[in-house]
Amino acid sequence: MKFISILKQSSKSIMSNKGRTFLTILGIVIGIGAVIGLMSLGNGVRESISEQIGILGTTNLRVTSIPGVNSRMPENFADRRNGSIEQPTNYPMGGLSQSLIQEDLKAIGDISKDVVSYSAGYVANQVEFVVKDRSQIASLLGVSSDYFVLNSFSLESGEYVNLESGNEIVLGKELASNLFVEEDPIGKEIEVHNTTFIVKGILGTENENNISNPNLQAYISDTKAFELFGTEYYSGITVQAFSEETVEKAKGKIEEVLLKSHGIEDASLADFSVTSSEDLLSMVDTIMTMLTSFLTGIASISLLVGGIGIMNIMLVSVTERTREIGLRKALGAKTSDILIQFLTESVVLTLIGGVFGILAGYLIGMGAGQWLGIEAVVTIDSIILAVGISSLLGIVFGIYPAMRAAKLNPIDALRYE
Repeated sequence: MKFISILKQSSKSIMSNKGRTFLTILGIVIGIGAVIGLMSLGNGVRESISEQIGILGTTNLRVTSIPGVNSRMPENFADRRNGSIEQPTNYPMGGLSQSLIQEDLKAIGDISKDVVSYSAGYVANQVEFVVKDRSQIASLLGVSSDYFVLNSFSLESGEYVNLESGNEIVLGKELASNLFVEEDPIGKEIEVHNTTFIVKGILGTENENNISNPNLQAYISDTKAFELFGTEYYSGITVQAFSEETVEKAKGKIEEVLLKSHGIEDASLADFSVTSSEDLLSMVDTIMTMLTSFLTGIASISLLVGGIGIMNIMLVSVTERTREIGLRKALGAKTSDILIQFLTESVVLTLIGGVFGILAGYLIGMGAGQWLGIEAVVTIDSIILAVGISSLLGIVFGIYPAMRAAKLNPIDALRYE
């Protein structure tokens, strides 16, 4: 009952000056809103990237070359590593980062099928596709036989490219629509790098992600792409593990066979890397956690300003109510009663600000998410954190004014004008 009485008295004191109370609470609302908004955006970006990585397949592994290193060059490896020896520049979409060839793909394909189900190499480049009076710049991929199966691509019409027939091409649905408009592309000619290809098939609509858009790509055989791009190197190799349980085992086996294929004894000098979806998710999570924490820390400065505002208003309140404090002490109020009342007022102010701050943060997150094209995610953890911060601010910045009020001498307080 005593606490309820103190709470009622605190609420009455807070509402006695509505304008001042509103401005004080506003500082907390802005601070909490900024923190919640940034945290929700960080969570939204993390989930969005996780979904995009998930589209690539939880059992898929990506083998890529390490930029600037190629163990198949005849020069000394150390000189290649430190860049003192120049390397050739005829690599597509990757510059000096090519070291994977068909022998590597064959070596991976020889791994037991109860560890690795499929493996496919691809070589990619940006080219201009020309059909009569229309043209478009898009990605052309030279792929090995299992590429379409591994990526679960579907055909809307026609057939996949025949690897024995070099001048056949498969188009992504959107690219085909752009180049042929209302015509049926199957059997039609398309020119790339002064080479004529026959459209063999059209893919169905595929999932788009931040890494690639299959709907705006075209596919030919890898051997033809090597000839067209003037290279013998793959841009990368995609491998599908037998199951999620064998992903790590597959990763180890791939590293083992490639080190042997590249003639590298020291794994730290490898000119390739093998990454799983789990590796990418872990990397993204680490980066996003650091970024969100950094931005939240910056936003928390506004909370500090809001807290100082709370302290300032409570000090003013103590000054204005000095005679009231003296009278209450003269009538028997204990020092602890005065302390608790002023602390309660401070905590109530910050909690009200925290509640409206959560709403403001939600609206900020949703609005910014719509603008950025992502879905902001407000979690229970962030709400609990906001309430906790609000309470802590009330206690930390309200303790000094409360102690000052509690220590007033009742006689001096009653004489205060």
